[in-house]
Amino acid sequence: MPPHRSIPFTSLLFKCKTIQQLKQTHAQLLTRGLNHPPPSLRPTISFSALNSSGDINYALLLLFQSSTPPQIFLYNTLIRGLARACRPDSLSTSLLVFYRMIELNVVPNNFTFTFMFQGCANGGDFDLGRQLHGMAVKNSFAFDVFVRNSVIQYYSVFGKVRDARRVFDENEDLDIVSWNSMINGYLKNGEILEGLELFDKMPKRNDVSWNSVLGALVKFGSLDDACRVFEEMPHRSIVSWVLMISGYAQNGRPKEALALFREMQLLDLEPNSAVLVSVLSACSQLGALDHGNWVYSYIQKKCMKIDSILCAALVDMYAKCGSIDLAMQVFHSSRQKDVSAYTCAISGLAMNGRSIEAFQLFEQMKGEGISPDSISYTAVLCACSHMGWVEKGFHYFHSLFDEHGIRPELDHYACMVDLLGRAGLLKEAETFIDSMAMKPDNVIWGTLLGACRVHGNAEMGQRVGNMLIESDQNHDGRYILLSNIYAESRKGEDAEEVRNIMRKKRIKRVPGYSLIEVDGVVHEFLAGDRSHEKTEEIYLVWEEISKKIKNYGYNAETRAITFDIEDEEKENVIGYHSEKLALAFGLICTKPGSVIRIVKNIRICNDCHSAMKLVSKLFNRKISVRDRKRYHHFEEGRCSCLDYW
Repeated sequence: MPPHRSIPFTSLLFKCKTIQQLKQTHAQLLTRGLNHPPPSLRPTISFSALNSSGDINYALLLLFQSSTPPQIFLYNTLIRGLARACRPDSLSTSLLVFYRMIELNVVPNNFTFTFMFQGCANGGDFDLGRQLHGMAVKNSFAFDVFVRNSVIQYYSVFGKVRDARRVFDENEDLDIVSWNSMINGYLKNGEILEGLELFDKMPKRNDVSWNSVLGALVKFGSLDDACRVFEEMPHRSIVSWVLMISGYAQNGRPKEALALFREMQLLDLEPNSAVLVSVLSACSQLGALDHGNWVYSYIQKKCMKIDSILCAALVDMYAKCGSIDLAMQVFHSSRQKDVSAYTCAISGLAMNGRSIEAFQLFEQMKGEGISPDSISYTAVLCACSHMGWVEKGFHYFHSLFDEHGIRPELDHYACMVDLLGRAGLLKEAETFIDSMAMKPDNVIWGTLLGACRVHGNAEMGQRVGNMLIESDQNHDGRYILLSNIYAESRKGEDAEEVRNIMRKKRIKRVPGYSLIEVDGVVHEFLAGDRSHEKTEEIYLVWEEISKKIKNYGYNAETRAITFDIEDEEKENVIGYHSEKLALAFGLICTKPGSVIRIVKNIRICNDCHSAMKLVSKLFNRKISVRDRKRYHHFEEGRCSCLDYW
């Protein structure tokens, strides 16, 4: 066949969308007697090496078997593709291609070194990168802008920021990528001040410059500084909004996340899925169901694809807002469910008192060939803990390693201690801690201390509590628990001594608060709070409620109050806990028959739990309270936790 007849087939190679199409077209070319003409190698190797659906092995085979004169572009393309590839032999194969070039007298150019440095950074080979840097200097490529920038990035990846800065300072011809690379190197290695100092000296900035600084400040929790940078930005890309909203959501500032999202909406900016995932996280933290419903409606209205990440975020939001039926509806309707989506659903079922369904879903996940990860096991162990199923808990704990080769982590041990502690098996819990394969942390001992208080084991509680105060001196919860254990065992002087130690050390107690969303607005209450605009009405309503439930057997639980005051005053102290004020506000401001949803940052106390059950019965209202551990759905005088929490 005449050579010119190959041109139509070669042009078809550029139009291929998948590796299958490319191979079929290339096969047609070969069957017509055209053995790798140079025009066909370029698109074939480029697609195979660089396209996300390509086949790097096919590219290697074509290049190494080609009889055409070697072209540096093709070798560079292969090295570039290998630098991108997520495979363990990428770097060693790149080195093989590099040596093959030299054997064939193909002289490496600036792009060759650029891609090799990227491969060293991705492949974790510092020594090879050092050798390549020496070769680049020897061959006069050290001052090439592309090589220089890749060297700066390479040193930064390995934490060698001083070496990166030396390369940066040795060059006068610096472009914006050079500055961004050096600033990013500082920021990613935690040298924030140095990065900001260089950022201030930068002659020209682009979106990458601003977002690098913004992302680093968010990553290291400097949210106020990040906010200032965000406000100063001359142009905010969608990446900027994602960074700032996710920063607020991930650092426990969900109100600011939602406020910023509302600002974004006012500017008519279209949120992407990354923004919506962060907004859903904020809704989860606040229990802001109305906001979460709006996000889901927006997703449906815009016909956005619900991938596994968005599915998990929606399931988590609905579960943590107490709407577990909606959570499962989203879960079952999603076509893309990975281990994260399953884990959110399992955890959501467990925290909402539906542990049996959680176990069934865990087994279903395994049956569908999705291997549980360590977080999945934490979720299923929590389900065991909520139900007091000790034997089943140990079965899953042992299957962590036996079935899936996952070594138990501190979170798994903490779940087991919680399981044993809730079941009243305190000695067994302590023995389990002593037998751990790793040193127990303060969270695990704190879990045991909490169980000691619940089950009234003063002897063990005092021993564990005093040990915790010594090792975890600035944690307010340890002092409070120990003080309450003393108080409930009628050791008021000891309880007061613990409080005195707190005062001397100036350890402030983290206040308990409750959140309730009404008509899209989240209201916050503290114990004894009088800052709300409806304070007078709220207190009058709660006083009326208190009188009614006392007629049906309610007696205030005052044992843990150590103050030397009368019983009536003690009742006033616990009578205005934050969840009770939120409940009264909910009764005032919501429609009869609607669900009252409250989110509390600490564990609900026995007194409030008893009161909520009676209110749900007398006022014929369903009350959902999410505390630090789980949901309590009160209905007709009963709680979904079956008084086991």
